[in-house]
Amino acid sequence: MAILVERESLTTKSRHVSPSYVDKDGNQYLTSSDKPFPTLDVNHLRLHEGRGYYVYKQYPYSAGLGAGASIDIAIAFPDGIYPHISFSYGASGETEFYVYESPTTSGGTALTIHRRNRSLITSSSGAAVLSPTVTSVGTEIFGEFVPADKQGGGGQLSSFEFVLKPLTSYLLRLTNVNAQPHAANLLADWYE
Repeated sequence: MAILVERESLTTKSRHVSPSYVDKDGNQYLTSSDKPFPTLDVNHLRLHEGRGYYVYKQYPYSAGLGAGASIDIAIAFPDGIYPHISFSYGASGETEFYVYESPTTSGGTALTIHRRNRSLITSSSGAAVLSPTVTSVGTEIFGEFVPADKQGGGGQLSSFEFVLKPLTSYLLRLTNVNAQPHAANLLADWYE
């Protein structure tokens, strides 16, 4: 049977402490077999805290990514922010995906960074730019070929995750290596 802890007991000085938690209704319970301590993975927790964000670019079938063309997204974060980031990408034809560290870029179009928790009002401290002019790609830190499947589409949710360095630019590049234009998308999602 769950034991409800009255809030006044929070001021009681005790030598022995029993683990407890506060539920969504503000009731504090001692942990037990019928009221186990709730746990979440960190990504899920950051989502609920309003610290999860994403950016993306999609070329739909009606306006495919041209043969040899790339989706380039440059992204950076300020001092003290170490985002945990992962990627998903794909196309209806063969593509190559790369992550570069410390590229030299300029210009481009500012991307809207979307908040994953739509019920909170928080903002990412990072900045992302679509289609910057790339003078140097920097150091390649990840690359992957994404083949087309039997239906002609390729796609990948990367199991590779990074913790990015602050005050460092990164270039995410998805290139259509097929001879035809294809629908394509690139998404980066992270928590801070």
